[in-house]
Amino acid sequence: MNRSATAKYCFVLLFMLVASPSLFGRTRHYYIAAEEVSWNYAPAQRDLLHAREIPLEWRRVGYEWKKTRFIEYTGADFSTQKPQPPWLGIMGPIIRAEVGDRVVVHFWNKTSRPHDIHPHGMRYDKDSEGAHYVPFGKGALVAPGAKFTYHWFADAESGPGPSDGSSIVWMYHPHVDEPTEVNAGLIGPIIVTAKGKAKADGSPKDIDREFVALFMIFDELKGQTNGLFHSINGYVFGNLPSFVMAKGQKVRWHLLAMGNERDLHTAHWHGKTVTSHRRHTDVVELLPASMASVDMLADNPGTWLFHCQVSDHMESGMMATFTIQHPKRACPVQFPTGRFFGSPGILESQVKNTSQKLIRKIELQAEYFSGGVQNIHGFPDTWKWESSIKPGEEKTFGFQDYFREKGMPGFFTDRAILGWAVLPTRIEFADGSVWTPRDRGECSDIFWRDFEHPELDALPPLQPDIELPEHEM
Repeated sequence: MNRSATAKYCFVLLFMLVASPSLFGRTRHYYIAAEEVSWNYAPAQRDLLHAREIPLEWRRVGYEWKKTRFIEYTGADFSTQKPQPPWLGIMGPIIRAEVGDRVVVHFWNKTSRPHDIHPHGMRYDKDSEGAHYVPFGKGALVAPGAKFTYHWFADAESGPGPSDGSSIVWMYHPHVDEPTEVNAGLIGPIIVTAKGKAKADGSPKDIDREFVALFMIFDELKGQTNGLFHSINGYVFGNLPSFVMAKGQKVRWHLLAMGNERDLHTAHWHGKTVTSHRRHTDVVELLPASMASVDMLADNPGTWLFHCQVSDHMESGMMATFTIQHPKRACPVQFPTGRFFGSPGILESQVKNTSQKLIRKIELQAEYFSGGVQNIHGFPDTWKWESSIKPGEEKTFGFQDYFREKGMPGFFTDRAILGWAVLPTRIEFADGSVWTPRDRGECSDIFWRDFEHPELDALPPLQPDIELPEHEM
């Protein structure tokens, strides 16, 4: 080969190396550990969809159980957990790829039993299959405390088919003792986007929001009815944090099901329909190990029921909600600080006028979280102040302490209350104009007792203090 040809060859090779992310795809690294944890199927210890107690059979055995989960970390030192959306629940992190990408999963088994990771839909060699049977590869059984690195590839057959949207869902789970391991909580989603249709993070360019919902009955007492938790993402009776989206957004729902012959599910949305393989529906049928991706145009604001339509599954708590909000707009007020903890008898919040107009009257509501971040209660009164607030000015307003008036100061001072939400309900300006919220909790702020609670995209539905009669449910 002469010098000219050699130079051309080197240039082409250099170009291919530089351009390789676009020509051959990216290499995406995930750091995932299997860990033994405590999981609560109903943190609020209530049926939040009907504002009542959960049926007695589950109250007797309790809602908190030992589980095993896939937990993602930010790097190879496995020192910092990577946050995941609260609605993802018990599932492991979303593993994403664009067709042409390589996925490298650095796995650390931090449990007391052997586990592995087996992916659906991806291409892999025998060592990265993650399934323990003869013949098996090196990644088929990872001993307690050991590590293994899986190498998967998203080929054309991993991506969407001719009648699919721009992304589809698969799942991953262990395959040492698969039924036992998945029932323990070891399962997660894989989302593959079509070539050329992915953002840098692997999510599809043409979709605004993606959600994943796992319909599964977890068995904690070897088939006994009170040990069967009919869950969506590991939550029952409305305890799943709401799926929140904005009006006008294009939303893709990825649906999964796992389990045995009991796990015959029908995912149903109230208030909206979805598009599945070019047809409109509001029910999607799911068998164990089913995977389906459907699209929704979020154009009907409100909080809507999302549940399994199978009757005994509904009665056993396989229900949640999704919320469609109006697009965000500028808030006329902010709540910079609040005093709700540490000073018995004092409930107050600072209010700042962030508008360009003089406020002459303001109405606020105070609500409190008890038992869990989805369990929120309020008071019968709205607080009204006819006190002018100039643009940019801050004033402090106090709320009535109902607990002390009812002789319940202990409820206020102990840790029964996790946080307080302050909601503006009406603001009148000096020029005669009026602001009212378009969505529940618009422009509200939350003051938590601790600072480790996740941010809420929307306030959960208010829980009435009186349980609804059967005929009103």
